[in-house]
Amino acid sequence: MPGLYIITGSNGAGKSSFGTAYLPQHLQGFTIFDGDKLFMQKRRQVYSAQTPSHKEAGRIALEWLHEYFETCVTAAIKKNDDFIYEGHLPDDGNWVTPERFKAAGYEIHFIFFGLNNMALSAARVFERAIMGGHNVPPYEIERNFMGNLYQLNKRYSSLNSVRIFDTSESANPMLLAIFVNGKPDYSAKDIIPDWFKLKLPALYKKITEV
Repeated sequence: MPGLYIITGSNGAGKSSFGTAYLPQHLQGFTIFDGDKLFMQKRRQVYSAQTPSHKEAGRIALEWLHEYFETCVTAAIKKNDDFIYEGHLPDDGNWVTPERFKAAGYEIHFIFFGLNNMALSAARVFERAIMGGHNVPPYEIERNFMGNLYQLNKRYSSLNSVRIFDTSESANPMLLAIFVNGKPDYSAKDIIPDWFKLKLPALYKKITEV
């Protein structure tokens, strides 16, 4: 059965740095759809070749990105291929794609990276931007931080697997929990951080019941 793998979590939590390491062995080296990276590349290309306006270049790049993502998703489903993408799912509308894959017979797997708070997320993004990386406006950092957790807490039982990591204090992600078909398969009960307890109450309750 093919799989959809989604690498997600807070901005600045290390999705691009760490996510691929937790993919199955047969998908190591597999092409990942990284929307942020593709958007930056396209925006630079458009700005250099088509328009002197950063805003207009961003608009064109975003429109292209949505169309390209749809093309890649459609092609993967048609071929029954595995698909991996990195991104955020803070709103109900963002779940149209996972639901589409699920309806096509795919298993859905989440790799989630969390941080202690939004301030740390914003600081990580700022540091990245200084180094020339992808910047994110404050309102979007908050939307992603809160929305990703809210949606995961609401929808985790519909996912075939969920791996949740904390990257707040270490260069190495700390595995907090694994859920398989909505049931806890592993948990580091003694070190579950407050953000997990407070923002993922349904999952935390499952852990404490075991």
